Amino acid sequence: MRSAHPALYQSQSEVIEGRQWVVDLDFDSVFDRVNHDRLMHKLKEDRDDTVRLRLLNRYLKAGIESNGPVEKTQEGVPQGSPLSPLLSNIVLNELDWELERRGHTLVR
Repeated sequence: MRSAHPALYQSQSEVIEGRQWVVDLDFDSVFDRVNHDRLMHKLKEDRDDTVRLRLLNRYLKAGIESNGPVEKTQEGVPQGSPLSPLLSNIVLNELDWELERRGHTLVR
């Protein structure tokens, strides 16, 4: 969903169809907390392309510079990068699948 309105409409439809609960979650700093090892493991499961995976791993570990020396990055994806939403969603898909496995309806 691209905005909150379609998610609200979908949630309303679920209540009309008999769901009793709607839970609103806000993932605080989701881009900052992506676990590199978990992400890389998930990507290796889907496609074992060592050249691209090595490049992506270097991209994730490149570090950030903020008014001083470069700081190593142990987790998270670079904010403002076109890859950040994609990489975050790859990790969040596991949550989606687990919620669906438990019989929950998900609107994200």
